[in-house]
Amino acid sequence: MSYWATAMKRDRQDLMSVADAHLFETNWPHAWYRSRGLAEGLAAFVGCVDVMELSEFWLHPIYAGSRIAKKASVPYILRPAGSLQSWALRRSCIKQIKKSLYRALVGNTIIRDAACVRAASLSEVQAVRRLGYRGPITVIPNGLDSAQFDGVDGGEAEVYWPSLKNRPVVLFMSRLSAEKGLDLLIPVWSELVCSSAYRDAMLVLAGPDYRGYQKAVQALIGGHGIQESVLMPGMVQGRRKAALLRRADLFVLPSYSENFGIVVAEALACGTPVITTTGTPWDKLQHIDAGRWIPPAKGELLDALREMLAMSASRRMEMGRRGMQFVRDEYTWKKAASKFLHLCDCILHGKTIPLYPQPTA
Repeated sequence: MSYWATAMKRDRQDLMSVADAHLFETNWPHAWYRSRGLAEGLAAFVGCVDVMELSEFWLHPIYAGSRIAKKASVPYILRPAGSLQSWALRRSCIKQIKKSLYRALVGNTIIRDAACVRAASLSEVQAVRRLGYRGPITVIPNGLDSAQFDGVDGGEAEVYWPSLKNRPVVLFMSRLSAEKGLDLLIPVWSELVCSSAYRDAMLVLAGPDYRGYQKAVQALIGGHGIQESVLMPGMVQGRRKAALLRRADLFVLPSYSENFGIVVAEALACGTPVITTTGTPWDKLQHIDAGRWIPPAKGELLDALREMLAMSASRRMEMGRRGMQFVRDEYTWKKAASKFLHLCDCILHGKTIPLYPQPTA
């Protein structure tokens, strides 16, 4: 388990940040990622910190960090990172009870004592507000290094996976998990490839198994008899990831819930049009005409796939270019870091925390 903290130097006009990362062993209960060493290390380090950011909500490092920061009178920013989305809170009756108890015992105090909650999107703001939090909250989207995809051609994907050659390719890339909407996508894909117009299309489901859900995905694929039109390469990284993103004719993320969905930005950065749902915060796809933002429903998903696969390659390329430019303008790490520095400046100097902090000059 690792932690990171950002020290803001008050004695200089230009704010400087210092990040330090350490890895610690976990102790029982391991599922909570409890670590005595982390708590001790953070307690020793907190005197050097002016602002702390805690990322996630339900784990011991967040609990320990919040208590240590409060004791040392160090303001902290809570970044839920999707852990407070409605979908995450209602996954099962038992988990709902456990999470309700946790919030009552310690979680509400963690949120209440935060100097600010940092959300990645307006939908995450709304999720936090639904829990009753009325304190300061700000939106800073995640950043992306678009250069990591440069110099990779989509044709490389056909070297790694020859079955993609000369076929329309629709790519899903995320962990194989229940909230990702694969129970929508697979039946829709079965119906799509039954049509002669799309019989050669290939659906690529790239991503790691999450808590055994891959078995459910494979059962769905087998139950619909579409094994020949679905490729499951597992988790892909580096050049293989970039090649798949560039090779795909379309990218699809039919999630029921996302606080951001960085993989959408990655697909756009590679010039690939995107179909995603209103469970994600990517409504701007419609405004810039770089894809489709639809309700998470089978009929809507089938219509969107048919529409965009029927488009000419040149039309999809135009959409891809608009998406690429949009991401490179709006979702750089430089811009995200500058907004974060603005937020820290507001906290340190007692200023009103804006919903949308502006990049510093």
